[in-house]
Amino acid sequence: MERRDLNRMFDGLAPTREQEEAVLGCLLQTERKDRPMKKLKKLTVAAIAAALMVISCAAAVVTGIDQRLIDYFGGGEQVEEVLLPSAMAVDVSAEDNGAVFHVTQVLRDRYSIAVAADFTAPEGTVLDVNGPDRELNHFGDVGKICFLNEAGAPVEVSAYRCKWYSLDDGYPKDNRLSLLYYLDVPGGLDWEVSSLVLDTENLTVFDWTDVDFHTFYTGNWPLEIPLPQADMGCTQQFDQRVGELDGSAIRLKEVYLSPITMMVILEREKDFSVDFSTEEGTRQSMRWAFALDGEHFAATNGYEPAVDRAILTDRDGNEIPMECTNGSADMANLNQYHHLFRLTQATDMSQLQGGRLTLRVGDGSVDIPLDNLVPAE
Repeated sequence: MERRDLNRMFDGLAPTREQEEAVLGCLLQTERKDRPMKKLKKLTVAAIAAALMVISCAAAVVTGIDQRLIDYFGGGEQVEEVLLPSAMAVDVSAEDNGAVFHVTQVLRDRYSIAVAADFTAPEGTVLDVNGPDRELNHFGDVGKICFLNEAGAPVEVSAYRCKWYSLDDGYPKDNRLSLLYYLDVPGGLDWEVSSLVLDTENLTVFDWTDVDFHTFYTGNWPLEIPLPQADMGCTQQFDQRVGELDGSAIRLKEVYLSPITMMVILEREKDFSVDFSTEEGTRQSMRWAFALDGEHFAATNGYEPAVDRAILTDRDGNEIPMECTNGSADMANLNQYHHLFRLTQATDMSQLQGGRLTLRVGDGSVDIPLDNLVPAE
């Protein structure tokens, strides 16, 4: 029996508080109020109470954080401990064309969402979506993602990036897919957003042999996924010059950190105004967009080799591995840019407090102490 099957079994077995009280209440009743409980009945009560505790404890252990989330953010017991307080178990499913899409757990901070799910087709179906010449690309139209508030009304969200990952579950030729969905929003996700609606339609793969998309399994599995409502991150405000780029001083305005995300907000002192019809104007625009993305900044300017332009170290001096995943200009203020990073090794916030952020903007380098991180609101 697999872990997910055990989860469902123990969820069904675990007694509710009302059931526990009802069972114990019945056992504690005597035939006559003035007659003391017999020794045998006391033993029976104790045995059943112990059984209830065993079932409840077993359910709690098995329904911990999903292993897929642990592995995606670095793996190991430490990652499990870091993520467990912020992970939310859910039970959202949809069925169509004989296949079931089941979401089991979700993780969220101000800038990102991670979802663990399973896709199960009828017995005999082979869902070998990942191969030497193809890979899972998406379910449905990524442009049809919708965010809702508690009243069920749509909430407008700025540019985002999302991707489905088909994970190795050891059975590439069976009828199941173990999935992880990751979405990030450089402009931030407002906390009035209480659920994520995915237009999960048609399993699609990308084939490298003909460089085209192909529908692998047809169906429509709309999913409305509730989201955690507590921010697991911290933030620190700044107004510090950290370098110069194309004739404008660049100032650091804010650093947001969670166990899985870092967001750095930079702002130009001079207005951002370029002529996109010229090659130099295009390069200036790209340098601003990739100011903290070492690989793309190097490619834009012909640098070799690329250097890390944002380095995060914890309070003990250990470098935290991370990758630059996305970025976005503030449409209301083009002089400001949001640079988003995913921590590839989830890290406890207590280790980041008192750490250091090194920023290399343009040709300069500045060390930023992270001594005043406060819980994000």
